Order: sequence, then structure tokens, then C-alpha cells
Amino acid sequence: MTSHDTAPNPEFCFHGAYERAVDAKGRFNLPFRFRKGGGAAEDEKYVVTPGADGNLSVFPQQEWEATFQRIKRQSSAAQWRARVRQISAKSFDVVPDAQGRVSVPSDLLESVGIARRVKVVGMGHYMELWNPDDFSTGQQDLTESDPEFMDEFFY
Repeated sequence: MTSHDTAPNPEFCFHGAYERAVDAKGRFNLPFRFRKGGGAAEDEKYVVTPGADGNLSVFPQQEWEATFQRIKRQSSAAQWRARVRQISAKSFDVVPDAQGRVSVPSDLLESVGIARRVKVVGMGHYMELWNPDDFSTGQQDLTESDPEFMDEFFY
């Protein structure tokens, strides 16, 4: 387990999974339940970046800024700065349009195999974007229950 300087913002607690169509411009609708304030908030902004597990991660702007600052404070070593730089260089701001669609750059979508469909998965303070087939395959690998994890989660 990792300890963090600050806990995730409880204002954002994304959970559940939703599959969406991706149009030719790389746009898809964020699930209404995941939209800040139920959608159509003037300050609704997100940051998309490559995730840790062959997916993309989507942070509310405020959460991204807090996470980015927290991780920058962890170390000033050259290798650490290089990793921060790598994540920063591949991050992209997205703002939902009037229909609730976000437009993710096609190179980001392609980098994780997302084409016509996307699986949007809530992960607490952020969301993950998956190729639906890759998500299903990865979940099949979790056939055995992990009692330690379950005890910790339901504590």
C-alpha cells in the first residue's frame, strides 16, 4: 500500500462502468452520472492522460492539478522529473460540449486500442477509458477472490 500526502477529493467518487460509442472525430458521451454536478457545469473540465494499465485516465481538472502537484513534491531526482514530464507531455484537456461529448485526440485513443467503442470505468477520484475487449479480458484474469483486498475494501 502507498501512503499519500493528501487524500483524493471526496467531491468526486466515480463508480460503475458504461460503454459508449466513439464517433469518427474521437468524441463520446461521458456517462451522465460521472459529469460534474450532473452535467452542464460551466467549470466542467477534465484531463486525459495515459493510464497505468494500458488504458487512458480521465481526471477532473481540480483533481488532476492536486495529483500533479502532489507527485511533483515526491522527489526532485532527474528520473522522477523525467516521469512527471512524460505524463505531462501526454496529457490533454477536454471539456464536454453542449451534448456532453468529450473529444479525445485520436492518437491517444489509438495508443490504447480504442476505436468505435469505449468502456468508461469509475475509479473513485478519476475515470478510466478502455477498449471494451481489453477490459473484459483483464477482468477475466481476476477469477480468484483476494481476501486481503476484499477485507481492506469493505473495512
